[in-house]
Amino acid sequence: MKILNEKNFNFIMTTAVLLVLAIPVGIANFYLGYVIGEGPCTLCWWERIGMIVIGVGGILVLRYGLRARYVAFILFGAAYGLFMTLRHSSFSIYRDVGMGFGGDIFGAHTYTWGILVFWVVVVAMGLMMLFAKDEAVAVGLFRKETKVKALNTYSKFVIFISLIVVLSNAVQALISAGYPPYSGKGDPERISLNNTWTAGVWDRLKKPLSFVGANVVEKPFIAGENNQISLKFSPNPQDGAFVSVKPAPEILNQKELDFAITGFMGKGVASGLAYNAQNDTFAISNTEGGVYFMDANFTKTAYAIIDKPNGRNIQKAVASTFIGDMLVTTGFNKTIFAVRQVDKDKIDAYKEWNSFRQTSGGLEMPWYRDRPALLTIRAKKQYVLTLAAANDSMYMLSVPNDRVKGQILIKVNNKDRLLSSETPLSSALELKDSRDIKDYYFTAGSISEGVFYAYSKNYNTLVLIDIATAKIIDAYAMPKMGEISALAIKNDSIFALTHESDKVIIVQIKKPE
Repeated sequence: MKILNEKNFNFIMTTAVLLVLAIPVGIANFYLGYVIGEGPCTLCWWERIGMIVIGVGGILVLRYGLRARYVAFILFGAAYGLFMTLRHSSFSIYRDVGMGFGGDIFGAHTYTWGILVFWVVVVAMGLMMLFAKDEAVAVGLFRKETKVKALNTYSKFVIFISLIVVLSNAVQALISAGYPPYSGKGDPERISLNNTWTAGVWDRLKKPLSFVGANVVEKPFIAGENNQISLKFSPNPQDGAFVSVKPAPEILNQKELDFAITGFMGKGVASGLAYNAQNDTFAISNTEGGVYFMDANFTKTAYAIIDKPNGRNIQKAVASTFIGDMLVTTGFNKTIFAVRQVDKDKIDAYKEWNSFRQTSGGLEMPWYRDRPALLTIRAKKQYVLTLAAANDSMYMLSVPNDRVKGQILIKVNNKDRLLSSETPLSSALELKDSRDIKDYYFTAGSISEGVFYAYSKNYNTLVLIDIATAKIIDAYAMPKMGEISALAIKNDSIFALTHESDKVIIVQIKKPE
């Protein structure tokens, strides 16, 4: 028995055109557009175009038979539609449960339904090709001449409805998006003759392609890597926003590290510095997942390089702090991991192999392969370069970028590693006329007695922030030294991790009162 004869094939193909083009695009066009007044954004139009392309391909198959070129046309249309739907849907991936744009059907917003529609098209075409054994169906796959097929009443009806839907969409697109070079809007108005037109969407072609749209921002400056960013930095503390800045603290000592600080595949630069008051030791992290434990004299005692490629992406590890006996390190994308020292006889050999690419032994990852992502709201579109601990919380300061200015003091609970609060940074110090603090760029910081000592590369300034109020309460010029990537406080001293040429130097300065 032939599973897919010509009669069944025509019925299935006609129904597919109805389900892919006439019904979904028709509902979006007539009901959502003209009745509800929901205006399609630019990417909504791209999704509709993908469905229309597939529908037109189906109509060509109905009229001229199953030919390889039409199959390819439909599959290319489905691939295009999947790309556009995934790009569209990705804009809302990071939102809370139930959030999205426009209406939803069965809990899924209309712009996400294309994922199912286009996926079904790919599967359906695969099944058709698999079961198309009837000569009348399959003989024309590679036929050179064109053969016109007769259409039954059902096919004529669906094609007629589809053409009406396509024409109506063209009219609706003209009303809402305009004619070239007008191009629609990312945040559309309801469909009306009062719609305004814009060509602003073409400006997006100047920006890097990203699946997450506006959620992509310029990556931060990392001391020691000499990466260039659009923000410009001044080395002069007097150029900053504060009316007055106190003199620079005294340099007490400095020491060049006598061992290499490398990460995965020997790459990366020293980035984080932390002090553990429980046993009077220090630790340094590397941007590519290396962690190095040291004694009070900065002599290396143990090290490990985590299996960075496997697990949540930490991007570049930029800052570290001790929470109890754990060295916690964050990537600039607020994704953290932890390493601690344990007795070598307590090490699980398999977990050690699975956690580290290299290790001196006596180290484990207490969360094993878990790398918690510290989700934020106000600082969602900003990266961080600092991490410090106080009481039962971790604190970070966001850095401004090419899209978002200002800084957010982020507080995360140590126990569940969930957001406790986010507070925009403000100043209790007097500011110059028409100036604000939004361009200070904190690359290093540590907390002592409820005060966040944060170093800003812009204006080479050390600011003191009350973590209870997120207010800057004091500001000091910083001594001239290399690029500062981390601070750690021990008693009455601040130890700064700096980069000078290819050298990593620990500079000890007097802690301001």
